[in-house]
Amino acid sequence: MIQNELLSKIKNGGQAELGLIYEEYRLEFIQWIMKEYHCSIDDSKDIYQVTILIFYDNVRQGKLERLVSSVKTYLYGIGKNIALETIRKQNKNTPIDQEKWFKEFLIDETEITLEEDKAQAVKNALLKLGEPCRQLIELFYYERKTMEDIATQLDYKNAETAKNQKCKCMARLRKIVEREFTKLTTAISHEQQ
Repeated sequence: MIQNELLSKIKNGGQAELGLIYEEYRLEFIQWIMKEYHCSIDDSKDIYQVTILIFYDNVRQGKLERLVSSVKTYLYGIGKNIALETIRKQNKNTPIDQEKWFKEFLIDETEITLEEDKAQAVKNALLKLGEPCRQLIELFYYERKTMEDIATQLDYKNAETAKNQKCKCMARLRKIVEREFTKLTTAISHEQQ
């Protein structure tokens, strides 16, 4: 697929295309950040998560409509800036600013393959969540919409109603994620026997 077509599909809500980019560059990016900037594996994973979020936001908001270089080069450019900022913050003993969503579900694993399985489990859980919860969570966490904007877009009575619905959706999502992780753990246990 031509890169600019890929960007167009992502801008129009193409989660599958974003997933392809996420998976294609993940391992190589994490290894590069660890080697080039001497980051820990956890910090490298954090940097990749933030890089993907920035890439996604730039595409969705129309800041990135055409690539002059490759997707990989663009991601590495973002990653470099984040790595340098992270190093600067660590030198000031300030922790990395992370999205709670990613920290809770995707970060803190030392084994990259398990991490990828967990990321896939979270994606599966989000798909199983159904509408309008999936859309509400994507609007809030991925597109960073305000509760007022979400209430308007999803026809909720007001921002407070949207916030209450988000809490209910997150509770449902956590249960689904727990089931997905249980399946994953069971599958890994069987593979190791």
